[in-house]
Amino acid sequence: MSQFSSPKPRPGMGWLAKSLIGMGVMVLGGLVFLGALLWWTVVRVDVGSDELLVLINKSGDELPNDLGPDFDDQVILYDELVQAIARKTGKSPEDVRRDTAGVQLQVLLAGRYFPNPYRYERRVIKATVIGPNEVGVLIRQFGKPLPFPKTVATEPDERGPVAEVLQPARHNINLLAYEVQKFDMRLVPEGHCGVVTLLSGRDPATPNTYTVEAGEKGVQREVLPPGRHPYNPYLQRIDLVDLRSHKYDMIGDDAIYFPSNDSFPIELLGYVEWAVRPDRVAEVTVAYGDEEDILKKAVLPHVRSISRIQGSRLRAREFIGKTRTEFQDHLLTELKKQCWREGVDIKAAAITEIKLPPEIAALISAREQADQDMMRSGTQIDEAKSEARLVEERERQEQNRKIGDAKRGVVSITKKADQDKVVQITQAERELEVARLNLEAAEKLAAATRAKGEAEANVVLFGYQARAEPLKMAVSAFGDGDMYAQQFFFQKVAPAIQSILTNTEGPFAEVFKQFQAFPAPAPTASKGGSQQ
Repeated sequence: MSQFSSPKPRPGMGWLAKSLIGMGVMVLGGLVFLGALLWWTVVRVDVGSDELLVLINKSGDELPNDLGPDFDDQVILYDELVQAIARKTGKSPEDVRRDTAGVQLQVLLAGRYFPNPYRYERRVIKATVIGPNEVGVLIRQFGKPLPFPKTVATEPDERGPVAEVLQPARHNINLLAYEVQKFDMRLVPEGHCGVVTLLSGRDPATPNTYTVEAGEKGVQREVLPPGRHPYNPYLQRIDLVDLRSHKYDMIGDDAIYFPSNDSFPIELLGYVEWAVRPDRVAEVTVAYGDEEDILKKAVLPHVRSISRIQGSRLRAREFIGKTRTEFQDHLLTELKKQCWREGVDIKAAAITEIKLPPEIAALISAREQADQDMMRSGTQIDEAKSEARLVEERERQEQNRKIGDAKRGVVSITKKADQDKVVQITQAERELEVARLNLEAAEKLAAATRAKGEAEANVVLFGYQARAEPLKMAVSAFGDGDMYAQQFFFQKVAPAIQSILTNTEGPFAEVFKQFQAFPAPAPTASKGGSQQ
């Protein structure tokens, strides 16, 4: 065996090494499994669909002490604080948020996260849901205190109620940095309006007025119509004002007492119906108060003053009859005018009863009854006169109707005669036109007949002329008519004679047979080539 050959391993050493390696692998696998288990069970954070995750830096730098009084005792790492620390330490805002102990303002939405549990405290909170008829008000728990006299926070670094409200919806709010208070929307019923008082805002440009412009602190000139309105109770106060009509009865202790012009005590009972003017409801509410205040401060004082001033000018007996109606009309007119300037609309005002002293009430009533009887008699006389005038007018109308009917009959007959005349004239003109057309047609027919006769006569004449012209020429050829007639005669007779001569039978032939022994004489030529 060579001296360089490897020594043989001792028995049992290979098994031990393998065992140690296997155990190491098992321990390492266990550690990896344990780490994965811890990472999955301890580090993992599952955030549901209706939840939020807030991280709190447990370890890190404390807040600097010299940032100023506005940043004392802050535990929320909001943007203004982070910027102040970054300016003080020279770090970036991201490093400040990571390295400074405190509650992070930003929240993480639904999902799965693995933040370091030794560095961060994890808080899973519910998302904020504002109902359909609700509003949410954020109470900011970080930032600098509100300066006087502000009641709501309008800057992002101010602590306290936030001016803007949360509308109905889901909101991802860090409830470690904010408190959410829920309020019902302000319901303005039908027939009402809402007078808005702004508790915080700009100082009024025109001070010492009942109402202010929009955005200025005080009672707003614009009011809210009927319906549901979101509002911030830390910023606004909404007072409901009834715009419907109100009726107040002036009876009992509320009746109106005053002396008449002749020193008799008069008691007036009645009612007044009024409503607040919609265009001045805010001003009236500030100036007087609620409906009862408006009645006592604006309506009733005018009713009493006008009634007493006007009533003290009349004598006691003038409160019965026609003067009473005039008194009531004057009261309504003057009351409407004065209350309209105060922002109140008087719908109606009436005197239902006037109480007079008993010692004169009967006398005034009897006198008034007599006056009424006289007026009634006069009315009856006027009615009789009116009836007579009515009968006369009816007779006149009947007479006018008959005259009108007669005139309409004359006009109808005249129109009918005129129409018949027009019809007859039209018919005569039409017949004349037809006769004229017939005459023209007869003349044209006669001319055509004459032309036809002349044409037929010319045809006969031309036919005769056509036959006579050869005869004329033939007669001219024979010299005269006698010669032509003789020739014509011989032409007609010659065939018969020839026939007779050629027939050897009969008695006539016997006459000529005796001449057959003699030679026939030679024929002589006649003028024109005919034989004699």
